[in-house]
Amino acid sequence: MRINILREVQLGETRVAIIPDGVARLVKHGADVDVEAGLGQEAGFRDEAYAAVGARVVADRQALLASADLLLRLHKPAAEEVSLLKSGCIHVSFLNPLRPQSSFSN
Repeated sequence: MRINILREVQLGETRVAIIPDGVARLVKHGADVDVEAGLGQEAGFRDEAYAAVGARVVADRQALLASADLLLRLHKPAAEEVSLLKSGCIHVSFLNPLRPQSSFSN
């Protein structure tokens, strides 16, 4: 199973969907884990920390969206990202229907 984790793009967001210890557990159980470059930067986790526990660090956000069997993030996807998701992908995030899409910085 390919589990991909995206960095958050909302202004002021410093949390991450998973820390390196969590990635290590997923890898230990046989998951292939890709993380977006810069995933943990705002929370104090360097890309090297994710790579050291078995994640592959990927700079191409669209490739991560297109290849995930399971996609982890904190916030719901921007409308333009939904069409990029691989068919059958399970998207795991908090859903807040009252949060406007204009809060995205990308």
